[in-house]
Amino acid sequence: MFRAPMKQETRASIGRTTRVVGRLTGDGDLLVEGKVEGELSLRGHVEVAEGGVVTAPVDAGDLTVDGTVDGDVVARGAVVLRPTGTLRGAIRASRVAVEEGARFTGRIEMDVELPAELAGAPTAATTETRRASSKRG
Repeated sequence: MFRAPMKQETRASIGRTTRVVGRLTGDGDLLVEGKVEGELSLRGHVEVAEGGVVTAPVDAGDLTVDGTVDGDVVARGAVVLRPTGTLRGAIRASRVAVEEGARFTGRIEMDVELPAELAGAPTAATTETRRASSKRG
């Protein structure tokens, strides 16, 4: 399964006994083992460890959830819900993985390019069917 690597030199962490209330912004990676309430906006990888709780909208490069996230998520890369993870909210990302055992309540929006037959574009078979139908009428 996809797991974005965290860069040790740019990683910050919120310890198990720490509670942060407010807006967190930055360019690096973040490991959340404690609690975050408010707003979280980071360009890097956000990892919510088992036991960690984020009650906030999250805007991140990538997000991995082993703990709990309550809030809408926007990720430029991937969102991965691990077996111990819980996410309640809308997810908008280019890749989403929900591993067996994870809990998710919400909706998922993905920007992906679908093959023509799935995107509703006419294929050769549907075009031929339309021509035959129009000749009969």
